[in-house]
Amino acid sequence: MSEWVDPALGDEAVEAEQGLGPSGDPGHDDAGYEPYGDGGSYTIVQHNLDGSTDVLVDRDGDGLADVVLHDGDGDGLAEAAYVDGDGDGRLERMLRDFDGDGLVDEVSADTNGDGWIDVVATDTDGDGLIDQVAADTDHDGRTDTWVQDTDYDGRADQTLRDADQDGVPETVTYLHPTANPYATR
Repeated sequence: MSEWVDPALGDEAVEAEQGLGPSGDPGHDDAGYEPYGDGGSYTIVQHNLDGSTDVLVDRDGDGLADVVLHDGDGDGLAEAAYVDGDGDGRLERMLRDFDGDGLVDEVSADTNGDGWIDVVATDTDGDGLIDQVAADTDHDGRTDTWVQDTDYDGRADQTLRDADQDGVPETVTYLHPTANPYATR
């Protein structure tokens, strides 16, 4: 499997790290561990002692997880999904459902493959639309650009840029004229 450990799982993450093995065979019959496969792809469903469930999906049969779903409360809806979209064996996107309604509230992504999250898109009001995007555009590990939809109409209203990364934006660009509180009306 991909080198992935969810800190929320604690010691139970060991099962997820064992992987499918070189032949694609799950390799054990532990209780709560259910492999499914059609020869080209495999799905492993792991029921944890705390009532949570993890689903690991190897879509291309290469022995590396392409999708990992974590249902922490056992209600059948994953609160976190980790995705390897480019098939390189690294889970570079994380989708989170914080309020348990089955809709994605936040998407985090490693856009340049360096192992660090550099874009976080958030639905802050739970309407299914992204309201804020925070990005590390120079890939130094610190957020320097924010795009916000302040009136929640589905269109970005402003961009903030903190070039020197001191926590104070030097540039605020209003993308929609009505969003600028300083504009003459």
